[in-house]
Amino acid sequence: MPTNAQHPDAGHHVLILGGTRDARQLAEALAARGLRVTFALHRPTGAVPPPSGCSLHLGSFGGEEGLADFIRAQGVTQWVNALHPHAATMQARTIKLAPVVGLPFHRLERPLWRPGAGDRWSRHDSVEALIAGVASMGPPAHGKPETAAATDTGTDTGAQRHRLLLTVGPQSLADFLPLTGPGIEAALFTRRFDTARGEAFDRLVTWIDGAPDPDLAAETALIEAHRITALVTKNSGGPRPAKLDAAATAGLPVFLLNPPRLAGPAYSRWSDIRDAVLAVADLR
Repeated sequence: MPTNAQHPDAGHHVLILGGTRDARQLAEALAARGLRVTFALHRPTGAVPPPSGCSLHLGSFGGEEGLADFIRAQGVTQWVNALHPHAATMQARTIKLAPVVGLPFHRLERPLWRPGAGDRWSRHDSVEALIAGVASMGPPAHGKPETAAATDTGTDTGAQRHRLLLTVGPQSLADFLPLTGPGIEAALFTRRFDTARGEAFDRLVTWIDGAPDPDLAAETALIEAHRITALVTKNSGGPRPAKLDAAATAGLPVFLLNPPRLAGPAYSRWSDIRDAVLAVADLR
């Protein structure tokens, strides 16, 4: 539901479809330059305060038609796709709608993470390909692998199984559940920021409540505490997170899901957002 709505006659108006930390920084930077800004989040996690100086719109616009109606009704004069790179449905919707709306439209792209020294990465363009990659890696090479769960007859199979740190978010978790099925039978350990989410998967995963830690030592300790044997995550781009360095330090294989490839106008990633701010503000 929209919050902090502004009147459509308030002047120049930038709509930012957010989903990354940098999207929020861009919204605040544009507002600081005197632009009217609405920051929109489709599925926020927990309570979300509006960016400083901005209006906040939470939830769906009501499909493509609803988004187009909002843009017209609120007097939006240009808009920015700053969605999370894996928000495939919304990403595709904005690309399709851009020529219909006929306003200046920008997409902020974050360069994907690149492997460095010590990384054992495999990158995949689909969940199915990633799961097949996990299935082909063989038994755990080190650590203390877990024994597979007992069969229906109560007999322990004695097989070793992987313990996967799965950092794809509760909303995507169902797509990765074949990792627990025949041929892999991995134990899944996954994070959630909101303890009210993901309850349907309580019997299938071990929840780690809390946000990713930017500290390498903390992420390394988490891997050691849960005896993780591989990391499965989405390549979201931007600054390299500590979990990747922790996996490299532990010598773990990492399976990354690439974001969907999209056509359309885009600005490259920036280091201090100055270039993006100027690019948008200069169109006033």
